[in-house]
Order: sequence, then C-alpha cells, then structure tokens
Amino acid sequence: MSKKKELPLVAICGRPNVGKSTLYNRLIGRQRAIIHAEEGITRDRHYGTAQWDNHRFRVVDTGGIVESPIDPVVQKMQEQIRVALDEAKVIVFLLDGQEPLTRTDLELRDELFKYGKPVVVAVNKLDNPKMAENRHEFHELGLGEPIAISSGHGLGMGDLIEEIAKHLPKPGEALEVEADESAEELFQGTKVAIIGKPNVGKSSFLNAILNEERAIVDETPGTTRDALDVDFKWKDKDYVLIDTAGMRRKSGIKRKVEQYSVSRSLRAVRRADVCLVMVDATDGVTEQDKRIINYVAEQGTAFVLIWTKWDLIEDKAAKFKALSVELDRKVPFLKYVPFLTLSNLTRQRLFKTFELIDRIALEAEKRIPTAEFNAFLASIRHKHKPSSHQGKAAKILYATQAGTKPTTFVFFVNQKRLFHFSYLRYIENQIREKFSFEGVPIRIELREEKPKR
Repeated sequence: MSKKKELPLVAICGRPNVGKSTLYNRLIGRQRAIIHAEEGITRDRHYGTAQWDNHRFRVVDTGGIVESPIDPVVQKMQEQIRVALDEAKVIVFLLDGQEPLTRTDLELRDELFKYGKPVVVAVNKLDNPKMAENRHEFHELGLGEPIAISSGHGLGMGDLIEEIAKHLPKPGEALEVEADESAEELFQGTKVAIIGKPNVGKSSFLNAILNEERAIVDETPGTTRDALDVDFKWKDKDYVLIDTAGMRRKSGIKRKVEQYSVSRSLRAVRRADVCLVMVDATDGVTEQDKRIINYVAEQGTAFVLIWTKWDLIEDKAAKFKALSVELDRKVPFLKYVPFLTLSNLTRQRLFKTFELIDRIALEAEKRIPTAEFNAFLASIRHKHKPSSHQGKAAKILYATQAGTKPTTFVFFVNQKRLFHFSYLRYIENQIREKFSFEGVPIRIELREEKPKR
C-alpha cells in the first residue's frame, strides 16, 4: 500500500462551484467527494487514485479558491489548497465554461505561474459540441490550449487525461505499483473510522497522529463535512484513518449538506474494521453519544471508546472512576469494550490507540471451530438449562459461527419462541468469558430446525 505514494500527484484547483469534486469523482471512478450546489463543501484535501488506459496517477481534490477570506475555516481551507499545489506534479486549473472569467480566476492564474509547474486548463460544464466552442474564450489566460469537458456527463475526459499524461512519467518509467491498488476491497491493512458527535476532537486526533494540519480544525461545529481517508503506517502496519463529520441528532440537521455529511459518517462505520468512538471527557456520556454507540453496535463493527480532552481534567483519578461508573449506568452492555483516555494537545497515549486497534481488529476476525463451539455450548447448558414454556423445553440442537464483521453465531433450535432474551444474554456473556471477543459486538440468530420425517 505504501507504493501508492510513488505515483505522481495531480491537483485540481479553481474557485467554488466550478465542478472540482465532480471531476475528482469522475477521475477516480467512485463517488468519494460530496457534491452540492452550496459553496465551500470541500474543505480538506481528498486523495484518490486514477487509472485511465495505461496512465496511473494520484488525484487531490481541494476546496474553492476565494479572495480575502475572513472566516477562519475558509482561511484554513486556503492553506490546505496551497499544500496540495505544493505537493502536485501537475495542476488542473478548472473553470466554469458557462461564466466569463472572474477576478478570482485571473488572480489564481497569476499565482499558478509562480509554482513553475505544468498547468492544464480544463473548461467545465460544456455539455455539447456547440457549448465546447466557449473554451476559446479562455485562451487569454495564457496557460495553453483550454480543454472542453463536462465532468458531470464524462465528456472530454480522454482529451484531459492525454494532456495531463504529457507531463507525467511514461508508464515504464514510474516505479512499480500494485495492479489494482485503488480498489478498497484489496487493501490489506486496517480501516479505522474516527467517529463521534461534533467537536470531540476527531480531526485534532488525526492531525496529532500525522503531525501535520491534514484536516481542518476549528471550534465551529460541522467544520468537517466529508469522510476523509488518510493512509497511515505505524510499526510497519498499514492503516486507513477515516476522519468523519460530527454525528448530530436528526433534529439538529438543518441543511441538506449536513445530511450528506452524516450519511458519509454512517457509511464509514459500516466499511471500517474498527471504530474509534470519541467521547468528550469533560461532558461525559450524553444521549447523542449513546445513540452513536448503539449504531456502531447494531452494525456489528468492532470498536474502542476514546475519552478525549483528558488534558482539561484536573482530578484525573476521580474523573476516571466517575466515568467508569457512568458507563456502567448508562451503557451497561459496553463492559466488553475497552476504553482509553488521551489528549490530542499533549499527545498523551496518542499511539496507545494503535495497540488497541490491532488487538480489537484481531478479535473481529476470530473464528471458533464448530466442534469446539458445540462442546462449549454443551458445558454451559449443563450449568444453566434453557427456559421452558407450558411444559415445552427450549432446545439448542447445534450451533455454528456463521461469519465475522459482524461476528454472528447461528443457533439451530426446536422453537425460537421458547428462548427468552435473558437466556441469550447469558449465552453471550458465557461466549465472552470463554472466547473474549473484546470490543466486538456479537449477534446470535435463532433458526428453527425442521423435524426430519
């Protein structure tokens, strides 16, 4: 996975709403960046891998260039854009072909000259051959032949790629990379989703781990809009860290873009191997924290609870004891989930999280052989027999572990209605006592075995 960084980087830049994220999604062949008519949706740098014919390169999507930003979040967006332009080998300057050149376009043109890098001018939203003639109006930029494209309809992509490729190493000159490295399902490391309500320190944690301003951090709730995938290596192990937007209550979601953001956060939970559920230690467990924890448990994703902002706690021993009591009271089923206190500011126990992630990831992959599991069930049935109803005894005929992620056990029984939830909880507790499954939600499914004739 580390070889992906050897691919040349192409940065897409331009003012807001010219279609940068649509082009990014088109190039990498997946819907990874949120697209919306509202300005300022893209805030952080999003990286992906593009493959067109024999050409392979990385692509970075950036926020929109604006003049004299006043808002602190927008100011940080502009810093992120410049980092991407510094990193890039080729810059794609994207413009709106249905609008005349603006002062912002011309100022960005002047700035791009200073980078001394190849710049490809792409004129977007030209959806038919007649509209494609508009590209000639952009010759005045003095950056070469403008290329007419429609990223929404996929028009002109071949011409754009060929122009980009002129400034990239030839396929035989680049260092070898794995054939389908961009395919998420072939990634061999651990996918870690960093989730929680707004302002608990998710992006600050990512930046502290990377030791760089990779994600924009601000006190304004909702600063992170899209799920942000970042490759990371620790002790020769590969990870993808997925920074997510804060998960608000439904009643607190006022705009469509917030719905998209929360939707991406929920998807991050489903595609992760391990979730870091971050909870503000100064707040304790709130109702929204409980909702998030319940969602993760329902999805069957392994997780670790992280108490953040530990540097703000004065009497740490007393607070740690109080938080443990609060967990037992508010979310008693979390006894199987490990938790850790950390501070992004002081970096206290920052990398201890990866020891937990590795441990929980192994637990999530654990499989119990069917013969061993049924021998175990026989022993616990001997200690505590299943319930009965109207003289009819509940019987477990046999059981097997049906899968992992989510960890699921299927019990073949005589009648499902005879099994009280308390007995199933007893079985789950016994499974954990015997086999651990630390940090891993367990599903138990009952199936009625039809009598043989």
